[in-house]
Amino acid sequence: MPHTPSAREKKLLDNALESLNRLFDRNISVIDVWALMLATAEALRNTPHAPELERAVRELLVVVSANRPFRDQRDRALEVTDDLRHYLASKLPLE
Repeated sequence: MPHTPSAREKKLLDNALESLNRLFDRNISVIDVWALMLATAEALRNTPHAPELERAVRELLVVVSANRPFRDQRDRALEVTDDLRHYLASKLPLE
């Protein structure tokens, strides 16, 4: 049976997607996106969204740990979260 996200799940997923948009717009750091994804993955750990979020958390941690300049971190973070961006967009209603 397909999973129907609750209002809380939708809000958390929307916040995660918004953080990726803010990263793209250079309004948030990679470490902040990582922290938000970590908290979101924890909050949604018993949902079908957990694997996608946990993968992004692991990949973003690698990016942050590399201690590269902000621009390099941002570019790499956008690459490793591209699949997550598509996943989140597919789970959220169009407004």
